[in-house]
Amino acid sequence: MAFKLKNNTGRHKFTGTFSYKNLNYEYTLYLPTLIDPERNEVIAKFGNRMQKGKICLDVNEAIVSNYLDNGDVSAYIIINEVGSDETASGTLQIYDWCSGNKQLLRNAFVWINDVCRVLGSSGVKTTVSPTGALFYFMEQLTVQNIKKSDIYLFVDTHDESNKIALKNIYNNYGFILNSLDDTTLCPSNGAGATLMAMKKPALVSDTSSINFDFLTKRTGGGKRKTRHIKRKSNRRKKTIKRH
Repeated sequence: MAFKLKNNTGRHKFTGTFSYKNLNYEYTLYLPTLIDPERNEVIAKFGNRMQKGKICLDVNEAIVSNYLDNGDVSAYIIINEVGSDETASGTLQIYDWCSGNKQLLRNAFVWINDVCRVLGSSGVKTTVSPTGALFYFMEQLTVQNIKKSDIYLFVDTHDESNKIALKNIYNNYGFILNSLDDTTLCPSNGAGATLMAMKKPALVSDTSSINFDFLTKRTGGGKRKTRHIKRKSNRRKKTIKRH
């Protein structure tokens, strides 16, 4: 079971806007719940993401339902540039894949999983990929909410050309360390020998764009001092599918 993010609001779904590299984005954040209607929304939105006519990453409704039942996911996130129906989405899993003591939060890393970029019904692709904004959102949630200054993801190494392509992509997003070059990065690699752990270190809190204090302040689930823009309103089948 994954560790949970801190949430004192009594709610499980949050929406709002934030800015990233001079563009404005809308987000929907779900923190795990077995309660309708949010449960059904998470299953529908993350279990039916279509990319090139196929279910993205083979993560279908049954798999998402299992995520919820087993507590495998710490957060479900969808973002889009304001005015666009193209989305980038993914999950966060706070879990200890790399050491022997899986009961302590201090041993757990935050893993980005299930990342998928999906065109909307308009079929119009944004000039700037929303994936960068998705990663930024995940990083800020990590460093602000549970005070961890690193974030990780896994890359499947079975296909060498795919591994190299993904490594280069994630290098561009700041994932500059990997367990193939440095085995101490993830010593036990409990998720499987064919997976390379990649790490983005030294995350820095940036509350000027988005402030996640609303999750930890006891406000009765009401006002959220998080937006500086007025609200408009990624592979392990057993637990998590990797991108």
